[in-house]
Amino acid sequence: MINTKTNTKSKFILLLLIFWGLYSCDNTESFTFEKQNFTVDTLLDCKNVDCASLEINVLKIVDDNPIAPIINKEIENVACSILNIGENGSEPNLKEAISQFNNSYQNISEEFPEEIVPYEATIDCELSFQCPGLISVVMDSYIFTGGAHGNGTVSYINIDTKTGKQFSNKSLFKNYNEFEDYVEKIFRTQHEIPEKESINSTGFFFEDDTFSLPSTIGFTDKEVVLYYNQYEINSYAEGPIELKLNKEEVASFFAIKIF
Repeated sequence: MINTKTNTKSKFILLLLIFWGLYSCDNTESFTFEKQNFTVDTLLDCKNVDCASLEINVLKIVDDNPIAPIINKEIENVACSILNIGENGSEPNLKEAISQFNNSYQNISEEFPEEIVPYEATIDCELSFQCPGLISVVMDSYIFTGGAHGNGTVSYINIDTKTGKQFSNKSLFKNYNEFEDYVEKIFRTQHEIPEKESINSTGFFFEDDTFSLPSTIGFTDKEVVLYYNQYEINSYAEGPIELKLNKEEVASFFAIKIF
């Protein structure tokens, strides 16, 4: 006779283990971040040499987690790209990027000592939102390398906690175009652009006169943030444009959990 009680008990234990495993995956512990501060003064000898003005504050995960170094590198790479370092295919660390930024300033100041204004770079980083599967980091930066004014930008870095890599904007959505159409209606309403009029009829300059989502999309606890940086769809003088959408109202558009 087959012992059905033993088999039933084994199945029950197996189901409990599967459930526990699934539950654990969906309830990943939050990462712990701390800020790292970098300046030219702490990395280079600027006592007797004129240096660029530079201060970088970036987030770093301090947990003993195998995915943490990958996430930290993603954040660092964005800061390096803001300094215009690493675009030749290399991936320098921030110390190298700061040194190269400073060297660029010193080289041009030697060539034009009476004309050059000191280069300036500030980058600050904050955790905007995190949940199982998603970390959203906001990076606020200002770069001045000559000219009439510097360039300030806001960037959101959306990271897949399973891989440690950034989500592309399109990979965030079930259907990118549907969300774009949805946002266009909101944008037109907020900026009083009639539905039948050109999207650029009130002074914006969307490429090809066609509405498009910003390159910067981020998340907070309650909102989805769409951030058009200066020059993206209007002039520098007009400043950036920010749309904030209630998460509950737009969650169905997303291919990932945003709560």
